[in-house]
Amino acid sequence: MDRNLQRKTILNALPFFQNIKNALTAGGTGGLTWHLHAALSKKQWLRTQDQIQAHLYKGLEMWTRTHLEEGRSLAQLESTRELVLIGASAGWMMSTPWLEEFTSIDAYDIDPLAPILFKLNHGKALQQKKIAVRFHNLDAIDQLDRVLNRHPRALIWFDNVLGQHRIRLKDSELASAQLKILQRRLQGRFWGSVHDLYSGPVLGAVEDQISKSTKTLSTKSAEVIRLDNSDQDSARVRFNGVETNLGQARQQFLHNLGATPAGGAWLDHETSKVFPQGTQLIWTGWDFKPSYCHCLEMGWWDGGMVG
Repeated sequence: MDRNLQRKTILNALPFFQNIKNALTAGGTGGLTWHLHAALSKKQWLRTQDQIQAHLYKGLEMWTRTHLEEGRSLAQLESTRELVLIGASAGWMMSTPWLEEFTSIDAYDIDPLAPILFKLNHGKALQQKKIAVRFHNLDAIDQLDRVLNRHPRALIWFDNVLGQHRIRLKDSELASAQLKILQRRLQGRFWGSVHDLYSGPVLGAVEDQISKSTKTLSTKSAEVIRLDNSDQDSARVRFNGVETNLGQARQQFLHNLGATPAGGAWLDHETSKVFPQGTQLIWTGWDFKPSYCHCLEMGWWDGGMVG
């Protein structure tokens, strides 16, 4: 075979093999393994799903209130609610009723299995409501400016994807640098995210820990506000109403989750500065699998100026 023709044949085949790879692993962050695990873990994840759903509705209320203050009517808002989902995968952790609040949905994910499984999880209800759903096989974090320009009035939701950025890049410093400027790339837009903050081994699942003690579910969630922009553990935060530093807040929260030891063996997903200073955040434990837990962070930003 002619060398040029051979090279052309190989180049033409690359997208096919990339799609196969993404279907199996989604860049090391999901794919078939993730979907199987999620399907088998639905009952164990109900508490976390309920917390995420409550937070999704909180964001929608904030978004509605912001636009009403700008002079738009409720009828106008309800007829033009556009949603951009970034990294929603099959929507395993999402609320169908919340998705039904929108008139159109654009979902971005590199996983070619995502559209099929998203439709299985949410498609019937959305179709009955005649909500337009469009899927895009695109790395929306890398192409964020393009996505934002395409959807100038949409609400943006990063669905459990930003915490995977470090894993995909295989470079914690680069991931941290890119995530820190995300808030500036989103300047003027209403957006929110749920993402991994830390993850690691625990003595037992969060629910098991609760059943074996007198602690309530509230000990497995915390309200957090970052008070300064320091990159260090000494950064000041308000943790459940008490001012402390980020390192102490993390250690206390991971201890509540049953970390072994608290913070020592846990992975930092480099997302502690995704949100601007002053954002009201929720930390919550997610029993990802037996004896392994993720600390999720959830928040919304209203599009105001970033300091």
